[in-house]
Amino acid sequence: MKKNTSMLFMVVILLGLGIARANEKRGALPSKVLSAKTIFVDNQANDAELQHDAYMALSKWGRYEIVDSPQKADLVLRLSGSSVVKLVPGSDPSATPTPKPVHESSSAEELAPPGCTRLKLMDPKTGTMLWSEVRKTSNAQEKSKLVEGLHDAVDQQEKNHK
Repeated sequence: MKKNTSMLFMVVILLGLGIARANEKRGALPSKVLSAKTIFVDNQANDAELQHDAYMALSKWGRYEIVDSPQKADLVLRLSGSSVVKLVPGSDPSATPTPKPVHESSSAEELAPPGCTRLKLMDPKTGTMLWSEVRKTSNAQEKSKLVEGLHDAVDQQEKNHK
């Protein structure tokens, strides 16, 4: 029993260190993030509640106008969880596409640890990542703070430029 508790404790510590390191790599925001007016939320986490929380937080912040397509956006905020579901249509055109989890693919580096969400701010024209962070989102209180890291990064960047 002690061995299992010790292993669990080590996993929790390593998970925490991984999130902290991912968040440390953010650095300065590109000027495109500060000059942007519109944003599109690309919910690849397949969690409607998470998307709702992102919309609510962005609306409350009021910095960016949320648009309905990446083509209309200056920025794309991509949300990804610990798994990805892709729709793969069958050979029968009348068949309903069935979700297939993708466990190991080129998008694996975008996956977040369990109980967390990876946020990536992308340039919709080039696909370049402009900012990223991993947020703990395992409960409603944490989900409600989903975009706080981005908000703080923008505020800090603007404060440093004044």
